[in-house]
Amino acid sequence: MKDKVNLVLAIVVVLVGYWALKPIWSDPRSGEKGKNEKKIIVSGHPEWAPIMYQDGDKIAGAGVELAEKVFIELGIAVNANYVGSWDEVQAKAKDGSIDVIVAAYKTPEREEYMTYSVPYTVDPVVLVVKKGKAFKYEKKEDLIGKKGVTMIGDSYGKEFDAFSAEKLKPTVVQTADEAFGLLEKGEADYFIYAMYSAEGYIAKNKASDKFEIIAKPVSTEDFYLTVSNKSSIAGMMQKINNLIGKYKADGTVDQLIEKNKQELWGEKE
Repeated sequence: MKDKVNLVLAIVVVLVGYWALKPIWSDPRSGEKGKNEKKIIVSGHPEWAPIMYQDGDKIAGAGVELAEKVFIELGIAVNANYVGSWDEVQAKAKDGSIDVIVAAYKTPEREEYMTYSVPYTVDPVVLVVKKGKAFKYEKKEDLIGKKGVTMIGDSYGKEFDAFSAEKLKPTVVQTADEAFGLLEKGEADYFIYAMYSAEGYIAKNKASDKFEIIAKPVSTEDFYLTVSNKSSIAGMMQKINNLIGKYKADGTVDQLIEKNKQELWGEKE
């Protein structure tokens, strides 16, 4: 009889302890949250400001801030890591080392290993030339016979990429500094680059007396957020699209872009 009483008392003690501690275990604001919270790695092009750019060992920019807003709403923490050149970023998305690229153009090759969101902004691509060396540009064929430079891994739309590979064969470099250096030395006639990034580079380096931008864009591409097909969040694109649509419609995307331009270059439209 005594043994039974002791057993009942032990069970009561265990139950009381469980119910006393249950709020701590289950409260999402408790210290246990950090252990259970889902986390993903996002990254992007290290030299494509204001949408994405390297900031120490991190990637910053409007695209990163949009991704953070989207995934926080979905209960997912974001680590925005610098993981290397644009080529390396794409390779890591392909093998699943990173979950998300915060901004990318759509190409058939990339669609084989990433799922694309709805587009959230457009990205004009332009020709940067040495000051005083601008030339008439109306169509891509006008570039034949000239020396061009691009950055490794960059794409400018399926049609232009194919034309460039066959007819232009530009010099490929790792960084924008290298490309602008070739222009300055007269070793390249044009540099194909994102308009916002080109404007920012020239403003930041006070180089308006050295470089200029040809008005007509090479292309105007949509920017998408992409998710690696090997990521644990690969099936969440509909929820991601819903939030991107909300932030695009309410002006948040444009505000993030302008904020980053202002912080980087002191520009305000």
